Amino acid sequence: MGWVDIHTHLLPGIDDGPREMSASLDIARRAAVDGTEIMVATPHQRDVMLGSSIQHVRDLVSELNGRLRAEEEPHRPVVRIVNGMENHIEPGLPDWVENGRALPISDTRFILSEPPFSSYPDYVDDVLARLQDLHLVPIIAHPERNAVLQRDVKRVRRMVEDGMLVQLTAGSLLGDFGRPAQRFAEQLVRNGSAHFVASDTHRPTGARTPDLSHAIDRVVDLTDEARAFELFDENPRMLLAGREPNHDLDRTFERGAFDSNRKWWRIWSRGT
Repeated sequence: MGWVDIHTHLLPGIDDGPREMSASLDIARRAAVDGTEIMVATPHQRDVMLGSSIQHVRDLVSELNGRLRAEEEPHRPVVRIVNGMENHIEPGLPDWVENGRALPISDTRFILSEPPFSSYPDYVDDVLARLQDLHLVPIIAHPERNAVLQRDVKRVRRMVEDGMLVQLTAGSLLGDFGRPAQRFAEQLVRNGSAHFVASDTHRPTGARTPDLSHAIDRVVDLTDEARAFELFDENPRMLLAGREPNHDLDRTFERGAFDSNRKWWRIWSRGT
């Protein structure tokens, strides 16, 4: 077993991820070596709508899984890819969901929803509420990287209180997106407002790789192994099973609250 990455850009030729299938395979192989078992393919909905199709997304996921299964050996496990989409939060999103032009994760009711990076327009809260009216659960993608939300942690907490979920980017916890994003991500990990940490990978090497193990180390340093297990394994698996993760905001996580010599993420990592 390994962990689950719910936000990846590994399908070729759709968005700003890899251009060729060979690079997609390299991303998946690297993720497997690092310890990932399942990756959710989440191309940008806008790019799919303008230059591709949902059926093409499904076909690419099927092709990628077929190629990876052909490489599988007893001591060389491969990742499994499932369907998803990163949906920009804009006024038309609820209509696109209703007419089948925007996808939730793995055909569940959980929909990965990306706010703008440098602003927080007035329509965002209305769009999120309309998604909930459709009996969907928005997963707010990397709010720690939004300049407005960085200055208003209570707004993110209100989202969670209203039944939404929060996904952080692994690189944010490592300082890849600047110190403000890192501080905010750490705060959301500690105060219970974050439900998932994902790679948001775009390529097999350099920046934005699929590696999660270093971010797991960071969460363990900030809190404990139990919190890391929740963010990288337990909650993502609940999501794929159609079950909602814990919304208990009364919990806080402090360093060293859980102690074990069995480092599960190192056992799962094939590269160590």
